[in-house]
Amino acid sequence: MDRPEYFQTALSNFVTDAACGGAVRHLTDIGYTLQQICDRLDYPASRAKVQKLMMEYLFESSVLLREEPSMRIFARREQFIQEQDSYGRRTWRKASSDYNGQKGVTKSSDLTFLSHQKEKAQLQDILWRESAYEYRSDGKLTELIYKKCEENGEECSYMSCSFSFLNVDQCGQNMQGGRQGDRKIDLSCLNSRQREYLSGIRWEEPVLYHRLDQRMREILVKLYEAGYYRGACFFLKTREKLVL
Repeated sequence: MDRPEYFQTALSNFVTDAACGGAVRHLTDIGYTLQQICDRLDYPASRAKVQKLMMEYLFESSVLLREEPSMRIFARREQFIQEQDSYGRRTWRKASSDYNGQKGVTKSSDLTFLSHQKEKAQLQDILWRESAYEYRSDGKLTELIYKKCEENGEECSYMSCSFSFLNVDQCGQNMQGGRQGDRKIDLSCLNSRQREYLSGIRWEEPVLYHRLDQRMREILVKLYEAGYYRGACFFLKTREKLVL
């Protein structure tokens, strides 16, 4: 990409973000699919640009993870916040937010050796207590997953997703299925909104990890009961990995 084209693309992305980025993030937060977001926007942004904004926000808010869930989710994220006093003078301060979105002022110079050690410990990988799902001992999958999510909280519950076969959908088509390696996957067990949600996500890696909110719990159970889901659920607080 030459420099004029690069700057033109960057400017176009900036204008799109300024015009509708907030709306895309808000609609993503309240559970809209990509197609629903595109339909609701007044600004004439292309589906590809809206998807890019949506994907950036899904990763930024840890709804989607590129790596297996770990204690990094609990680590505080730093950002700079601009403030303005009554005289119009603007200053910047560094703030951090935890996985619950709670903010607090931080100064890197104030970090002690002990706080560094605590932060380092937070970033360590989890030693999972791994088990395989068995209907006879674990009961219904719907009830088991719900119980685990209640115990850990949705923010600390994830499922692995091997849905890269959905990336062939570039035009918002209503996907019915595809192939996952040598396995044929049929999504007709899902309703149209569930298929629409999955096809609106760009599954850019062979495996991504999605937060186990209510919609994804329903998708997981339907796919598993139809014989089309192979993967694992991760529950961070109780350090459990449930293989399906």
